[in-house]
Amino acid sequence: MKKVAGFGLILVLLTVGCVWAQSTSPALYRLRTKESNVTERRFRKILGDNYDGQDQNRRTYDDDRKKRKRKQKQAETESTENNGYGSGPDYAWPTRLIEMSIRFAPSLNINAVEGTGTYAGFRDNGVGVRMSLGPSLDYFFFKDRYAFGTGLWYTVKRSGFQMPGSFGGGRWNPSLPQKESVYNLQYIQIPTTVKLFANNIGPNLRLYIQTGGIFSIKLAEKPLDQSTNGLYNAENGGNERHYGFGDVELMLGTGVQYKINQHNAFNLGMSYQRGLINVARGSELISKSRIVALELGFKF
Repeated sequence: MKKVAGFGLILVLLTVGCVWAQSTSPALYRLRTKESNVTERRFRKILGDNYDGQDQNRRTYDDDRKKRKRKQKQAETESTENNGYGSGPDYAWPTRLIEMSIRFAPSLNINAVEGTGTYAGFRDNGVGVRMSLGPSLDYFFFKDRYAFGTGLWYTVKRSGFQMPGSFGGGRWNPSLPQKESVYNLQYIQIPTTVKLFANNIGPNLRLYIQTGGIFSIKLAEKPLDQSTNGLYNAENGGNERHYGFGDVELMLGTGVQYKINQHNAFNLGMSYQRGLINVARGSELISKSRIVALELGFKF
C-alpha cells in the first residue's frame, strides 16, 4: 500500500514538472501566442471588432498617440521655419547668413563746444533735428544670436555756435549782441558694430543691442543763413573751410525686431552716437558731435 502511494506521489511530481517545463518553453509560448491570435481573429469575425470592449479604448489610445506625434512634428517644422522666432528655440541657424535692411533715422543733434584764444566765449546754440538713411547689412557669425553690423549711411549733422558780437571785428566790444552760426555737415557713415539678439519677448518679437564704432567721411559743409552766420562771414568772407574731413563716433543702440514672415521684419530702436574727434579745423575751437536717433528699419 505504501509502495503504491509513493509511486503515485512520484507520478504527480513528474506530471507537474512536465507541465511547468512545457509552459516555460519558448516554442510552446510561440505556439500558444499564434493560437491566441487565430482565436482572436475568429472572435472578431463572428462577434465584431469590439467583442471584448477593449478595442475602442485601444483605438482612442492610438489616435491620441498619433495626434501627439503630429503636434510634435508640426512644432519642429515651425521651429525650423521661424528660425528662432515665435514658439521655436532662439538658437537656430538663420536661413541666410547675410541680411539686408533699409534704415531711416531722424535724430536730435547737439555739438559740445569749447573755445579759447580767438574763439573765447563760443558755446553751443541748442538742438536741431536732422536725418540719416541708407542700407544696413548684418552678417551672422554665431547662429541667429550674434551678427556683425555694417552699412552705408548718408547722414546730415548739425553744428552750431553762439559767439560774442565782436567776433571777427577789429576790437572786442561786449555791448554788441551775440552772433550765431549753424552748419549742415554731410557725411557718409560706415558703421562697424556687433548686434546681440536676446530671447523672444513676445510672438515674433525679440530684443537686440548694438554697439561699436562709426567712421564718417565728410562730403560737404553748408552754412545756413549766410547773411547772419557769424562764423561764415568772419573768416575770409566764407571762402574758408571750417570743418575737417571726417569723424569717428562711438555708437550704442537698442531696439526690437518684429518678424512678419520668414524673410522680412521691422526694426524699431534708439541709438546714441558720441563723436570722438574735434571736427572744427581751428586748433583753438573744439566741436564734437552728440546724436540721439530714432532707428526705423525694414529687413528684406
